[in-house]
Amino acid sequence: MSEVRAARPEDAVEISAVLIASIRELCAPDHEGDAAAIEAWIANKTPEHVAVWLEGAHGVRVAVEGEEIVAVGAVSGSVSGGGEVLLLYVAPEHRGRGHSAALLQVLEAELANAGHTEATLVSTKTAHGFYLSRGWRNDGPEVDCFRTRGQPMRKALGGGP
Repeated sequence: MSEVRAARPEDAVEISAVLIASIRELCAPDHEGDAAAIEAWIANKTPEHVAVWLEGAHGVRVAVEGEEIVAVGAVSGSVSGGGEVLLLYVAPEHRGRGHSAALLQVLEAELANAGHTEATLVSTKTAHGFYLSRGWRNDGPEVDCFRTRGQPMRKALGGGP
């Protein structure tokens, strides 16, 4: 099982690689191999962009197996706004091993501990079943994101409404 920890500045290159590989290899049901859609999706997943995230208020967390980063997640940093899971991706070779579930549990707990009674996210087609199986529910019609479509979802946290 993986350990979940806060991402560190020196993780930026490895985090970027996990994000890009996951999008390219696991999110095919979403981008359907469309090169322009893939490029739009990964445009802000470069090591340079990730480094900026790590300096900001986003709660970026990683699941680590040994010394290897195997999954990446982030939540919104705003306590006054709604709690949002901004991203959750797993390295393709580590899919199905519980890393995403462990990371999601930590992200949800962090949002609850920050005072949020519910959380939102926009799911890919690829991850939709994963979120449904963890208590998330659809929250309106699909929306445009990264030249593909995403499903808004919502979940009560910490026994809230």
